[in-house]
Amino acid sequence: MRAYCFPQPETVRETVVSSFGGVDFRTHPTKLPLSRSPDMQNMICDQNDYLVKRTGWQTQHNYGAPIYGLFPLPDGTGCVVHAGKTLFVRADDGAQTPLCTDMNETFSQSFVMGGVLYLLDGQTFRAVRRTEADDAWEAVRVQDIAYVPTTTISAQPTGGGTSYEAVNLLTPKRINTFIGNGTATQFQVDAKELDDTEVTAAVNDKTVTVSSVNRETGLVTLAAAPENGNGLANVAITFSKTVEGYADKINRCRFAGLYGGKNDTRVFLAGNPDEPACDWQSGLYDPTYFPDTGYTRMGTDASAIVGYLKQYESQLIVKEGGAQESTSYRRTFLLSDDGTALYPLTQGAQGTGAVCPRSFASLGDLPLFLSARGVQGVFGTTVAEQRTIRSVSDAIVPRLENEAGLENACAIVFEDKYYLAINDHVYIADGKLTEPNGDPAWFYWANVPAQCLAELDGRLWFGTADGRLCRFSLAEEDGAYRDDDAAIDAYWRTPTLPLEDWGRVKTVRDVIPTLMPHSRSGATVQYESEDGKTLAMSRNMDLFSFKTLDFSRFSFRCIPGAISYRTRYRQHRMPLLAVRIGNDRIDEPFGLLALTIRWTAGPTII
Repeated sequence: MRAYCFPQPETVRETVVSSFGGVDFRTHPTKLPLSRSPDMQNMICDQNDYLVKRTGWQTQHNYGAPIYGLFPLPDGTGCVVHAGKTLFVRADDGAQTPLCTDMNETFSQSFVMGGVLYLLDGQTFRAVRRTEADDAWEAVRVQDIAYVPTTTISAQPTGGGTSYEAVNLLTPKRINTFIGNGTATQFQVDAKELDDTEVTAAVNDKTVTVSSVNRETGLVTLAAAPENGNGLANVAITFSKTVEGYADKINRCRFAGLYGGKNDTRVFLAGNPDEPACDWQSGLYDPTYFPDTGYTRMGTDASAIVGYLKQYESQLIVKEGGAQESTSYRRTFLLSDDGTALYPLTQGAQGTGAVCPRSFASLGDLPLFLSARGVQGVFGTTVAEQRTIRSVSDAIVPRLENEAGLENACAIVFEDKYYLAINDHVYIADGKLTEPNGDPAWFYWANVPAQCLAELDGRLWFGTADGRLCRFSLAEEDGAYRDDDAAIDAYWRTPTLPLEDWGRVKTVRDVIPTLMPHSRSGATVQYESEDGKTLAMSRNMDLFSFKTLDFSRFSFRCIPGAISYRTRYRQHRMPLLAVRIGNDRIDEPFGLLALTIRWTAGPTII
């Protein structure tokens, strides 16, 4: 007699995602580890390594003109906004004060030295500083307050003397000092064809009268003979000698790098389109003085300097690349025997060049910049102090390299994250979350129309092409989860999963997301197969709160702990599966702690 065989119960298996990394747009979705996502938007990793929906941004002011620059004031009392042709000071209380109306209508950059904010817009080098009365801010042309160098010292009335300081590119003014002999009234300065501006003289620091000036020869005649200096220079003559194009060498620069060895004692300027492979160094702690001898040419003009990076005690200068020359140069600092500061250069590797001056920033001790092949990192070694440039953004390159106008991108490091904004999108490298290959984890945001970024008062701000000044909200603020009046569409997708067996179909019995508790939240779960997306469940996950009480979605849940729920939606005969979970509702936060997929194995795929 044949025995009856009872059917064996199906073994229910579980696939659990409880650790989250960044996006990976490069690797095929079936080849990704569980922690990485082939498609994620408007999410970021919380400090506790789970995913949360980003907060929204709110417009704080509309200037009616594109915002080309946004810079914090040196004393932290507000910011400077470059909108169209106008430069504004915006106080912490929102009050706006225009400083000038002749700014260049293009992106600007800045640096701070000595409590003064210096601006570079490719047209005029400006300083934003406190007024003499210290009761307001003012914007002045640096060439109007430039340091006047003493080019020759201890000269005889007939000329000669010792060369002392180099001519300042920013001003035609110069000073010569002479040793009076008690009888001479004529003094030969060290230039000819002087400007028509006033020539002044002083004897022992007291102003004296200049009776005549031969501007063609540079001979200055005083009304009376100065007393004998007895070997000491007691006569000072100030005059002007304009050299065509000198001021524009600095005014047309677009970006800066602070460097001085162990301290940032000098500023180096570059980005002049007339001399793209050249930079200029300032005087010691003095950005109003750029000696005409303090320039350096790096390679040929076929490849322009794009930006500066600081790494340990070296400065790295990165060029465009593409030409048959080095992409990067390393500048170091040393003192000569006579105490003169020297900045020798060494050539770096011939690698990928930069495309965007406003993308340079350091994430921790990792200098980063944007190239045509993604974001590059500069890595140092202890072997002959070599520097290696390699990509740290392979995971996002397929999407990033298709963005138009990469040269207009902007970047900032904020709260240990590198934010790169371009075309309403933001690519974020998390400095605290590292992928297995050593690169930082990357995240992707949409609907952020930033074309300049700044950290102001511990918050992330940005300016837009249509003139809006915006600020990202804090999670505890009212309206924190909306972009102005728009909802934030945030989601995370699993890799495409064979669920442990490529050769069998599977029955998905449940998907169980575990969410962070909020007074108002929810999630939509979708199954994705070769047949397309299938909505499994859209569910509210609210905590009881009088602040957000809504009887249409009333909840008795009061304990603020992790919340899990089952979709109870079966999908049969699925060889591969992906799950997409997200929230696209206005004013609703969303946090994903874990995701569990319960499934059983079916027959072999035919």
